[in-house]
Amino acid sequence: MTQPSTRWLAIVDWPEWYLVASVAAGAILYAYLLYPMSLWLLTFWRRRTPFVPPEQWPSVSLVIAAYNEQDVLASKIENSLSLQYPGDLQVVVVSDGSTDQTNEIARGYEARAGYVFVEQPENAGKTLAQNAAVRQATGDILVFSDANSIYAADALQKLLTPFTDQKIGCVCGELRYLNPLHGGAGKGEGFYWRYEQFLKRQESRLGSLVGANGSIYALRRELFEELDSAIISDFIMPIRIRRRGWQVIYTDEAVATETTAPGFNDEMRRRRRIIARSVYSLWQERGALVPLWSSTLFAFELWSHKVMRWLVPVFLLVLLAATMMMSIQGHPLGSPLLMAQLLFYGLALLGALLPGTLGRVGLFYVPTHFCAINLGVLRGLLAALRGQRHTIWKPVTR
Repeated sequence: MTQPSTRWLAIVDWPEWYLVASVAAGAILYAYLLYPMSLWLLTFWRRRTPFVPPEQWPSVSLVIAAYNEQDVLASKIENSLSLQYPGDLQVVVVSDGSTDQTNEIARGYEARAGYVFVEQPENAGKTLAQNAAVRQATGDILVFSDANSIYAADALQKLLTPFTDQKIGCVCGELRYLNPLHGGAGKGEGFYWRYEQFLKRQESRLGSLVGANGSIYALRRELFEELDSAIISDFIMPIRIRRRGWQVIYTDEAVATETTAPGFNDEMRRRRRIIARSVYSLWQERGALVPLWSSTLFAFELWSHKVMRWLVPVFLLVLLAATMMMSIQGHPLGSPLLMAQLLFYGLALLGALLPGTLGRVGLFYVPTHFCAINLGVLRGLLAALRGQRHTIWKPVTR
């Protein structure tokens, strides 16, 4: 019988650890660099399509789902009712079992023209709240927003103009983060979000944006489908619309703003919840991942932008373990690669421990934010594997 120490030596002496490290490093490189490069190569020659505003603007229902949003809801409703939109605008606020003053604030606007308040007695989740709100919506176009997102005055006009193209079924606007406290978490989130916006612009040029942003996106009323409570709507709804042959695009002219999360832990928890729901949601729509059942290009985008990105924390752990084994074996690249990773994680740890000082410096907040979101992704993957759906939501205090 092989002794435990013998088995351990066999693992350490396995000569192919550098191949394992190469594959893991290549997968991380692909997710964050090679995929964006491939998108650029597919789109750099495509000119941006100019859209002409319609002669007659469609009617719009702006759906705002809220759960315990007493601090921001009044500002959001005032902002929504004052938007410069030439057509008929209906504002539908749905409270998903709120226990603070959200309901009282929302009821205070019921006398305003074009305003509807829907009260859900129980906190059943954002998706079911949106389903209930849409049943009361009268607009030809549905716009979905969050209670903490403030729209630019012309945001609806810019968001709806692309619908003059009859091939377009869904349009996602641009969310810009404000960081009034100049915190490291906010700087990291802003840096990461600008990278995501680049991907959205390139995917949009291919007509197949992968998911939308729940703060500002619109779709044709006839394309809306009621979803199960565990499904994340701003991710799956655009996928379904794309699979039905419609284009899903991004416009950076329709702008919404939000305040960044105050701390790295808040971002990690938010990422955990989003990933757990997204993994389950994509599994329910897994046919989109199969080129024979879906568009080959769209399947490529889903695998690259979503699945590979979700697996990055796994690849990071594999890379760390493989380089550690390479170092033990005396491989010439083992120790340098291991020390580089330990230095990176050390900078991230210092940024997390000292968010008010070192955490505000790019040398620290970039690795700290990178580690925070990937730790959140890893926890989200584990939660999804354990069957956790995170149907009930809790807004991040900003």
